[in-house]
Amino acid sequence: MRLLELQRASLGLVAPERVAWESRYAMDSSPGVDVEEELPVAQSAVLAITLTATPPGGVIPGTVVTYALSLVNDGVQPAAAVVVGVPLPGGVSYRLGSLQVNGRPASDDAADELFGSGLKLGAVAPGARSTLLWKVGVRMGTKPLVTIPQVRARNAAVLGGGPLRVERKASLGAFSGELAAADRVLFEAKPLIPVEIPADELPIYELDAEEQIVFEAADAALSDAVVREIAPEPVLQPEPEPVAELPREPEPARQAVIFYGTLDRATLAFFERTFNGSKEPTILQHCIFGSALACATDAGGADTIGLRAHLAAQSQILHRVSLHEKLGKKEPITQYSGQLLAQIDAIAPSPVQTGRGTNADRLMLANEVHEPGLAVLRKIAEERDRWDFIKARQLTLALQAQRILLDDDARGAAVDNALRAYAQHSMTVLQKLFVRLRIDRTTGVLFQPDLALDAAARVLLAALAAAVQN
Repeated sequence: MRLLELQRASLGLVAPERVAWESRYAMDSSPGVDVEEELPVAQSAVLAITLTATPPGGVIPGTVVTYALSLVNDGVQPAAAVVVGVPLPGGVSYRLGSLQVNGRPASDDAADELFGSGLKLGAVAPGARSTLLWKVGVRMGTKPLVTIPQVRARNAAVLGGGPLRVERKASLGAFSGELAAADRVLFEAKPLIPVEIPADELPIYELDAEEQIVFEAADAALSDAVVREIAPEPVLQPEPEPVAELPREPEPARQAVIFYGTLDRATLAFFERTFNGSKEPTILQHCIFGSALACATDAGGADTIGLRAHLAAQSQILHRVSLHEKLGKKEPITQYSGQLLAQIDAIAPSPVQTGRGTNADRLMLANEVHEPGLAVLRKIAEERDRWDFIKARQLTLALQAQRILLDDDARGAAVDNALRAYAQHSMTVLQKLFVRLRIDRTTGVLFQPDLALDAAARVLLAALAAAVQN
């Protein structure tokens, strides 16, 4: 080709017109030929994606984060069959009714598509823009919130849309913060100095009434579940000489609201087969396990206010859900809420007694309910007309055992820590179930797996099995 061009130039012939397959270098290097500067022109659709979050970081549990996704067609052709998917990151829950598409409110079904298989936007004309806006609530956790948008179209290239990372605030969580504050009050002689938080660092809270009940129930169930540590062996000191002391009046017995529960070997073996078998457990099995861990009697085993009878009725309802699922029945979950049978108003502090201890055939569990938990129980009792499946689970979680009555401190500490970890995971799953039931109000939501909760249950079962070994 180069030789032909030189021969044409020596004979004074006009260079032929450029054909489609010739390179730009061949035209520029031809002698005597002036070539005008040409810029590449896009011949298809080009979608530019931008994802932002407000606030961009420093979030804590309860903060509401607003996400905005902008999609612009910078090409010359319409982008056909545009689908946008944004999987929700772990540690957040979608705020129902907050999704807006191009400034207009969208249904929760559209939100399900956006966070699942993808929301269909149809065709996007050249130069047109589509915007999506939604809100999420931050749950408890330590990992950052990572969101990765997924945009696809039939005839368009996609630019941008990389992962968006929202960092959590580097500080103590709510439970750890309250625990640290309590330690300072009990063991430091110096008065606490209040710390003012700048207004621009305050989190954004938008909890509605029902969600507030969920958080209060979870916090009350865990607010007093302190990790039991093994006390170091005391150092022997020489006995001091006896000193005559004046007789003292006996101190009054401490009063508190403490419930007790038992777990025998047969029940423990049943749950070991459930969570360690070949079939993957579901949320329903965890609801049944939580009911077995709930404490509802006094130190003598008496059910004075009907809590044990209430939990037994709830267990029957949960087993009926499992039976109906095997029969292929998928009914509204409102059919499986039962009634509040216990007399919550009759709960009152009483002198603390020594409960029956754990032996080779039976585990003795305990739960001391403090004022935050009592407030949640009273609120549930006052709203009997709003009793539903979620409130039944809230009551069970508030009564779930916090410690085991065991003389062996090492094994007792392992069980106590496992009980606390399982309660924390149960709280998270309950919050997700609360949101999910607003969309799907059938028993199908109870047959979803949760790997983190399964692992916490297996650790707890192993600790309980070790506690009953002689």
